[in-house]
Formats: sequence, structure tokens, C-alpha cells
Amino acid sequence: MIYASFGEISHGTLRPEDLIPTFATELEYHIQRNAAEWCSDEGRAIRDGLLKLAHDAQAIEFDGDEQPDPETIGDMICSLEDELDTFAPRYAYFSANEGDGSCFGFWLSPQFTEEDDFDGLRVSDLSDIPDNYEGEALVVNDHGNMTLYDCVDGKQTEVWGIV
Repeated sequence: MIYASFGEISHGTLRPEDLIPTFATELEYHIQRNAAEWCSDEGRAIRDGLLKLAHDAQAIEFDGDEQPDPETIGDMICSLEDELDTFAPRYAYFSANEGDGSCFGFWLSPQFTEEDDFDGLRVSDLSDIPDNYEGEALVVNDHGNMTLYDCVDGKQTEVWGIV
């Protein structure tokens, strides 16, 4: 699966008429870029359900005389957040930023920065990873930049990096 990049997708608003189309568009983007994931019958069923959610969200009218039911709106926002969270990179989540409730995006889990909550190898330089190491390795340099690698058969493949 191709996961989202870290960072915000919406900032400065909590208005459902702003959040819902933004979340739905982001969800549709991740569905489309992961087309290879949906090749099986089960995969297509999942994809179709996600696309239906995105299209139902985009179809909500906020400009008419009849406003959508607040409970329906709340449920739609929660559903979109939950599905977007499935596209979050490892050790990350989709939601409002802890420091700014009107900033929504993909964020590194705060617990991940605590040394006890990572079971892989934590080093300060890529060269510190032993050649025969198999598993996850987190390189954290002296500036706090982090890069997560999968290590298999003596090769390190970058999963994500945060500068």
C-alpha cells in the first residue's frame, strides 16, 4: 500500500462544509493511488465501499434551505477520519494536530518519540545498522530528524522520513 505523507491537509477551520469535501477528496486520492491494492474481489469490495463514502460525502449540500442533520454530519466526519487513518504511515495517525485542533492531517504518534515505544533498532546514523540486522531501524540524528527503514537481507529500504 502507498501511504500518505506526513503533514496537514486542512488548516484553520472546523466548519463541516470545509472539512467534509477536503477529507473526501483526500480519501479519493489515496484510493486512486492504491489501485493495485484493489485487484481481488475482496479488494474491489473495500475500494467500492471507500469510494461510496467519498462520493456520499461530496454529495452533501450545505448551501440550500435544508441544512444536513448535525448527527449525520458528525458521523460522516468521523467515518472519513477513520478511513483516512488507514492510509497513515506506520507509527502515525490521521486527525487534528495535538497542538492545533483546526489543523487536520497525518501526524507521527507522540508515543513513538519515546524510546520505550519502538521495538526496532534505534541508531544515530545509517552506518550504525549492522549488515546482518533484520527488522525496523529508526535513524534519529542529532537535530531530531527521523528516518524509518525496513532492513532485510542486508538492504535498508526507507519507509518514511521526517525532517
